[in-house]
This record gives sequence, C-alpha cells and structure tokens, in this order.
Amino acid sequence: MDIDTLYAALHDLAFAVYIGGLFYAEFVLTPAANAVAPAQGVVVRRKAGDRQAIIAWTSLFVILITGILRLGQLQILAFPGTFFLEPAIASTGYGHTIFAMFGLWCVLVALGLAMTFVLRPLLVGKIDPTLSQEKREQRQERMIGAARWMTISLRVDLLVAVAVVVLGVSLRYGGLL
Repeated sequence: MDIDTLYAALHDLAFAVYIGGLFYAEFVLTPAANAVAPAQGVVVRRKAGDRQAIIAWTSLFVILITGILRLGQLQILAFPGTFFLEPAIASTGYGHTIFAMFGLWCVLVALGLAMTFVLRPLLVGKIDPTLSQEKREQRQERMIGAARWMTISLRVDLLVAVAVVVLGVSLRYGGLL
C-alpha cells in the first residue's frame, strides 16, 4: 500500500465514522431515547453524547490532517498561494470544490464548538431542588431550549456533512463548483 492510499483510506474512514455517528444519532439513538421515560432518555443521550463528542472531534482532526497530507501528495499546496493552493489549481472547479469543502469543514467545527461548549453544558447540569419554583422552571426552560437547539444543530451538521460527501465524490470528476 502506498502513502496516497493510506492517506485516502484514513481520510475516508474518519469521515465515514463522523457521518455514521450523525446518522446513528438521528435515526437510531434519538428515536430510542424518545421511546423510554424522559429521565432515562436524558441519561442515554448524555452518555452517548459524551462518547460521540470524543469520536467526532477525533474524526474532524483526522479529516483535516489527512486532507492536507493528500493535497501535499498531489503537489497542489503552495505557500504562498491562493488560500494555500497552487494558483493554477485554485481557479479551477477542483480548487473551488476544495475551498467549499474546507469552508464546510469549518462549519462542522463551528457547530461542534457550539454543541460541545454551549449546548452540552446546559443539558448536563442538574436542577438544584433547593432553588425556588420559579428558578427551577427557568432552568428547566433553558434545558429544554438547549435540547431543541441541539437537535437542530445535529440535523444541520448532518446536512453539511452530506454536502461535503457530495463535493468530495465530485473531486474524482474535476469538482462540482
């Protein structure tokens, strides 16, 4: 196996793991968690989310590194260049597709940051029983809002990931853009 094949296999495997986790969360985990008592569903989502976050961040990192290595092996990286690509490549459909894929990867990272550092902390906190009824209700409302935004974020994440797959496949044919 040559190094190009290794980079491609690692890159594709990392993306398959990433998008597979999103499909699993949307089409298996969420319906299963909704089918049990709400308190149990929260625990299932929290535990699965802890593991998924580690896997997703690892996958995004591997995707970035192997993507850069693959472009380096193709000898189309340039420093300086047009956004680090050879100018002759950057102005083609292939280059535009690479830019779009990197931009969408950045969207995946931004969504991951929001889910990991904004929404998840709101979901994992417990409601202190010593709080006043009004404060407990406010806390519960924030948790419900965070859960709703988490669902929306995961679905957007899935749509963006599918768009990246379509763009990635199009590279074989010169790019889509």
